[in-house]
Amino acid sequence: MNSHSLNKILKQSISGSVKLISYNPVGGGCINQCYRLQTTEGDYFIKSNLPGYVDMFKKELRGLSALAANCQLMIPRPIHTGEAEGASYLLLEYVASSGYSSDYWEALGTGLAAMHKVTASDYGWHEDNYIGKLPQSNKLHSDWLEFFKSERLQPQFNLACSSGLIPKKAAGSLERLFGNLDNHLLRESPAFIHGDLWSGNIMSGLQGQPCLLDPAVYFGHREIELAFTTLFGGFNASFYQAYNQSFALTAGYKERFDIYNLYPLLVHLNLFGQGYLASIESIADKYS
Repeated sequence: MNSHSLNKILKQSISGSVKLISYNPVGGGCINQCYRLQTTEGDYFIKSNLPGYVDMFKKELRGLSALAANCQLMIPRPIHTGEAEGASYLLLEYVASSGYSSDYWEALGTGLAAMHKVTASDYGWHEDNYIGKLPQSNKLHSDWLEFFKSERLQPQFNLACSSGLIPKKAAGSLERLFGNLDNHLLRESPAFIHGDLWSGNIMSGLQGQPCLLDPAVYFGHREIELAFTTLFGGFNASFYQAYNQSFALTAGYKERFDIYNLYPLLVHLNLFGQGYLASIESIADKYS
């Protein structure tokens, strides 16, 4: 984006008097262009993409608002989303970062546990959203295993098969596992979860406090959230200790993490290719 486009977005999102002073690219994942905007009315953060991504940004804005309403951890304040100058965008509060506070991981574990105590009558969400740039179905179910199979595993599996990303043998193993989830997973009351919680979607704020980013919210089993935190590493052991002290996980949860991580692994397979296939095949062979 250029300064003309950014000035137009600022004026339609904040006020007619705001002016852009400077803008600098910042890291924001592999999907969007991201910038820090310095303006006459403070600093902001913007994500931009092609016009077709406006629905994704709308869902992210509503997800951030839902996080803020159900979580005591720091959440960037969403300001506006829309289209301008041939691009879609999401404008957010800019969160200045610093080093971790001494209790960063404990605060994150305790805060996440408190958020997971927010419950509902069904699994899912009142609208579909996105995991990365892929659609995420949130159709409501009263049974967790049916939700996990029908709204999480099956859509990503079907997409991968239609793209030729899963060999026949692995597909058979996964289908057997999908039909056998009762033998491996437990049921629990729905928990409000972030939905895409890996180390790239957390940061430290100016005072070193934990801040959550880029949600894909819904009501699910909290073990799927904790499982994802282990997939790519980066979470300190004190995070898990603090979480368990606040909201103890059921014995054997680490074994169940592998099955829950099939969902993000299938997502990554569909987004980035067959570098994730070996991990998927290993889990399928182990549990099918």
